[in-house]
Amino acid sequence: ARAQALGLVSRAVQRVGPAVVRVETETYLDDSNGADAKDRNVQGKSKSDKVEKKNEQPKTNGNGDLSNEGEDRGDVFDGIPEAPPPSDNQSGQNIDFGQGSGIIVNSDGYILTNAHVVEGATRVYVLLTDGRRFPAELQGSDDIVDIAVLKIVPDEMDEDKSTDQKQIDLPVAQLGNSDRMEVGQFVTAIGSPGGLDNTCTIGIVSGLKRCPKVVGIPDKLGVLDYIQTDAAINQGNSGGPLVDVESGYIIGINTCIRANMEGTSFAIPINKVMGIVDDLSEGKHITHGYLGVHMSTMNPTLARYHNKLQLQQSSRKIPEKEGVMIEKVFRKSPAQEGGLKKFDFVTEIGGQRVETADDAHVIIDRATIGEELSIKVMRDDTEITVQVKPEDLSPRLKQLREERLKRKKLKAKD
Repeated sequence: ARAQALGLVSRAVQRVGPAVVRVETETYLDDSNGADAKDRNVQGKSKSDKVEKKNEQPKTNGNGDLSNEGEDRGDVFDGIPEAPPPSDNQSGQNIDFGQGSGIIVNSDGYILTNAHVVEGATRVYVLLTDGRRFPAELQGSDDIVDIAVLKIVPDEMDEDKSTDQKQIDLPVAQLGNSDRMEVGQFVTAIGSPGGLDNTCTIGIVSGLKRCPKVVGIPDKLGVLDYIQTDAAINQGNSGGPLVDVESGYIIGINTCIRANMEGTSFAIPINKVMGIVDDLSEGKHITHGYLGVHMSTMNPTLARYHNKLQLQQSSRKIPEKEGVMIEKVFRKSPAQEGGLKKFDFVTEIGGQRVETADDAHVIIDRATIGEELSIKVMRDDTEITVQVKPEDLSPRLKQLREERLKRKKLKAKD
């Protein structure tokens, strides 16, 4: 049985491995350098720098409200600095080099990776396992889900060739169905940790439907649930595949670990990725609803526990009942403007009943931006309905990242 299992791992790696690429990035920290290169290589995407220390990403409260304080976060791999890859820029500009992994998903050269791997990059290259190296363009990126779509650029030196002639022979990975995965199934993680291309590690699916709050990334509440695995993942694995050993199909994209839990990693389910990949390939913006509230699933026992802890800190007690309770309403948020209040119990959003905070977050994430969303709540013993207009979460996070990039560039000049 053991030999059979190891044989399945070997076949899975042989099947998927050739389609796993190393993603190399160059980020010009001086705005005056490399502008032309950025126009050629990264299609007008304004992003912040990706090369940063662990746990340095912006923290948010609950439903995405940005602040300097927050819950423990997952440790997102940002790629590791290494010796500069080959480049036509040898003029000594101030450049950050980074790397990650990616997956070729069709013969046209489209590649899936993590958004944080290519975040802010001026140039992007992909290195195949057979030694071929190509420039790549960023087609689209969703910073919230943390998925980006790249496209390999055919050899720019062959200007006389037609588009058909420039078609290159590429290995393509097969995608599976992450909804069919069960806890205990064997998986292998493939990528380029530390620049060691096509490295594979083996483990099992150790958990499913891990919500962002549990993983430690509260700003992604409602966006997706993660696959948990104990397959060893290190820096450089970001954007690489998590593969079902038995079928040899990709069921997730490796993305993060828990900073305080050794041997526990998380992957984005491939079904979630495929739900947005077509829009990203066309350069479309993916929206995520934002209200500006922190909600939790409450019950009488938990309410009594919190009331006992906060006996001397607050004169108002948490109602001792079951439901989805609003813990906090952030200032200048759509929720505040719509009239939602702390200790409201949400019973219905957009005509859909909600029983848990996760239910509520999913509905809010998928809500239409700018259109009134009807929310029913129990306030004390009275049911009321409020109308709230969700905003897009992405611009709020993007603004903070751009401010962080500016500070890094200023520091680099000093």
